[in-house]
Amino acid sequence: MEELIKESLEGFDGVWQRVTGRDGPPTAGPGAYDEEDALLRLIHQEACAAVYAGSLAKMLQGDGRALLLRHAAEAKRHLRRLRAEYFIATGVADGGNEDCRSVTGKLASLRTAFLQAEELAAQYDSAAAHTSCPALREVFAAFADETRRRARETRSLLIESF
Repeated sequence: MEELIKESLEGFDGVWQRVTGRDGPPTAGPGAYDEEDALLRLIHQEACAAVYAGSLAKMLQGDGRALLLRHAAEAKRHLRRLRAEYFIATGVADGGNEDCRSVTGKLASLRTAFLQAEELAAQYDSAAAHTSCPALREVFAAFADETRRRARETRSLLIESF
């Protein structure tokens, strides 16, 4: 098995150079900030937030449903902008993966949505602190604020559900 792996990796550097136009695999050290990776993580998180809020809205009625549908629309707006920024940075138009967890019970799902929003806001804060692009820093900071508001609103909705 090891021989098969070694054989398949032979010539990788040449393929990598042709694909990326660089001289070899990435050499960024541990802990180095990679803007493309950060964008992909945020794209994935926003895609999941949109799917999750939309699915959870189907379980609620009235104001709760309207709030979560607004959260889903906001996440989709963030997603479109992040995908545009990813395309600008990389030239690749299909960034992101929408493989997300499914919605379970109402209370557990509201809790998960709240925790996801808090985590996403923290990721936006980190991305804003590390990016060298002023325009992207502004986008990340604005999305962090909006996502924190989503977290607060979801938390309130959770508390009202008791």
